[in-house]
Amino acid sequence: MRRLAAVALTLLCSGNVFGQAAPATAAVETLPAWTPGNLDIHQISTGRGNAAFFRFPDGTTMLVDAGAAAGSEPLADTDPRPDSSASPGRWIARYITTVGGAQRLDYAVMTHFHADHIGQVTPSAPKASDGEFVLTGITEVGEIIPIGTLIDRGDDYLPPDASDPTLANYRAFVAHAATAHGLARQKIRVGSASQIVLRNDAAAYPTFEVRNVAANGDVWTGVSDTTRHIFPAVDSVPELDKPTENMCSIGLRIRYGKFDYFTGGDMPGVPDAGAPPWHSVERAVAAAIGPTDVHVVNHHGSIDTESVEFLSALQSSVMILPAWSPTHPSQDVLKRILSPRLYPGPHDVFVTTLRTPTRISIGSRVRQLKATHGHVVLRVAPGGNTYTVYVLDDEHAEAKVLSVAGPYLAK
Repeated sequence: MRRLAAVALTLLCSGNVFGQAAPATAAVETLPAWTPGNLDIHQISTGRGNAAFFRFPDGTTMLVDAGAAAGSEPLADTDPRPDSSASPGRWIARYITTVGGAQRLDYAVMTHFHADHIGQVTPSAPKASDGEFVLTGITEVGEIIPIGTLIDRGDDYLPPDASDPTLANYRAFVAHAATAHGLARQKIRVGSASQIVLRNDAAAYPTFEVRNVAANGDVWTGVSDTTRHIFPAVDSVPELDKPTENMCSIGLRIRYGKFDYFTGGDMPGVPDAGAPPWHSVERAVAAAIGPTDVHVVNHHGSIDTESVEFLSALQSSVMILPAWSPTHPSQDVLKRILSPRLYPGPHDVFVTTLRTPTRISIGSRVRQLKATHGHVVLRVAPGGNTYTVYVLDDEHAEAKVLSVAGPYLAK
């Protein structure tokens, strides 16, 4: 796998034996505007959870997660970006409208029902002006930006705890938005490539596809729309071994021409000592999707992810690590994802927020990272043959370009 030579007007860089270009400061201060034919994927850094904004080649928009983890107030366990003057939901919405240039979300996908992916209810969260819910994470984004279709894992498999105030708030928002704004909530249809589609001009981009790969123990087989269930019957396993919320995370593969991208929420890949092997959702996913140009590091790089089998199958040149806690990433995970023993070519890792304790604990491997803070923007060129990674400043609302890597050649 090789990168293309860097375009001189875009960035200054030097190559190595793999033809890869080191990140360098861009010739422009702001991200060039999206244009039709480009696929843009923005991993938004708020320091308090996951959020990724997508603009598909025809302009269709999607948000995957809108987290707002409170930590122990006042935010002792988080590092708000750009700062704590606004909530994560408000920063996400501002980013989408200003940097992303979108005024509406055609889709919002909540990978699972944890606060750092949907928004945590806290005593300080403001109440909505219309509706019996508070504004946090996706509920706040949805109050600012209209959402057409909201997709989650549903309520029927491993029903989430209805008494959890964060989940109760999410449900109240969904019910209100459905009545007040026409929001349509759908359960993910694993295996399908027809649930999330281009809304504006699908005929112009026949090689573009969003495939629902996994959720609730159902995993796409890689053939047609067929799936298999990898978990045993819940009532047949000991309480300690039952599937968890993270194991039920939604996984999506986006394909555009030769380019492949995967994001999988908090799905695990390295079972705890003594746990059954089916706890590795990554193993089944890897068998289905195979080589993948770019993937989002599962579960923020926590200790139970990025198994050898997963990494060896995907062989990603670029990995985006949506970190926000001092435990992101674990040393073992970072060692695996950077290892040249698993596959040849680039192992370029872009971290959204590398906290100071983490930086100290991982030591010299910090120098192997391509970015240690910032919004990470992936721009796939029309047709999907090449892609470029922009890192934007997450410490100021203007989100100026800090560096550019690529262009890379898609597999």
